[in-house]
Amino acid sequence: MKSTRVFLLLLLIPIVFPFSTRCQTMELKELYPVNYKKDISSLIDSLKEDLYPKSSTTGAVHFYRGISYLHQKYYQEAIRDFKSARVDSTVSKSMCNFYIGLAYLEMDLPDSIWDVCSYALRVPVSKLKKPDFWENSPFSKDMVFFAFLLGTNEVLHNSSDTNLIDGLFKFATKESKFFEAFFNYGNYCFTIGRYKKAVDLFLKARELDKTEDTILLLGMGYFYRLSGDLVQSQKAYDMLLSGHSDFALGYNNRGCLYGYLEKYDVALRDLNKAIKFNPRFMEAYCNRGLVFLKTKKWDKSIADFSTALQFQPDHADAYYYRGFAKKTKGDLQGSVVDFTRALELKKYSQQ
Repeated sequence: MKSTRVFLLLLLIPIVFPFSTRCQTMELKELYPVNYKKDISSLIDSLKEDLYPKSSTTGAVHFYRGISYLHQKYYQEAIRDFKSARVDSTVSKSMCNFYIGLAYLEMDLPDSIWDVCSYALRVPVSKLKKPDFWENSPFSKDMVFFAFLLGTNEVLHNSSDTNLIDGLFKFATKESKFFEAFFNYGNYCFTIGRYKKAVDLFLKARELDKTEDTILLLGMGYFYRLSGDLVQSQKAYDMLLSGHSDFALGYNNRGCLYGYLEKYDVALRDLNKAIKFNPRFMEAYCNRGLVFLKTKKWDKSIADFSTALQFQPDHADAYYYRGFAKKTKGDLQGSVVDFTRALELKKYSQQ
């Protein structure tokens, strides 16, 4: 009876997993950590006049204590100080309001951010939420700050409003040296599939700040690959790894690129390095398992997917591909167990 059940399940497998005698696609997984910046470090030098003390009034003391609180993540205390400081004529009201907005951003209070920007610009929130307001507004330093603040707020809380986000970041990037604006806009374009635009924005950001090369080159390598420019993708990864020879994430991603190019030997070389520098790198084990699968090294493929499952026992695709390797090797019963588990996990994730 047991063997009959196994046979019947095997008859169903090609319907659910439509493979021929070899794997049809390689779903290699590159990684890029999207992380939006919430400050204006790149513009601090140009703000020295606004930030340098012009007096020793109580308002000035509140302002600088507020900055100290903000850096220490005491956001409520910082907000109170900035609100006290902004009534002092010797203190920049615009900077007080901007820093209040940054505190709200850190506290994850999106409506409060709109309110403080409305207060600072003397424009109703309803009008600030119209893209054409930003398209038609004259350029000013204060508007740049608040466009950046609202754009970052929107990508974190209302990322589907693409027209508004475009309007806000296009305005913020009118300030040609605003690294954080180019960086955040590039990240957003990546998340909505505008890969060529994301590359252009990261190229500009990289001109402004080479200290961020690690994350910029990692992103550019991935964005170029997604946009179909494999040559530039490899160049970005090569540049990244020439300066960071122990960067596991970079080796994983370049290994995936080589896999897509069907350069399996160098793909394995890079994935081996990714695992060497991060022995618990689950995605790298899965990627190497896929390359072994593609090159018909069934035992090595099974071993890598088994290791990946030790780190993440609910990884449906690891069961799926391990099941395929087992099936091709001749372990039909073992493949049924893995395929069944993959189905269970995929159905659960869709509920």
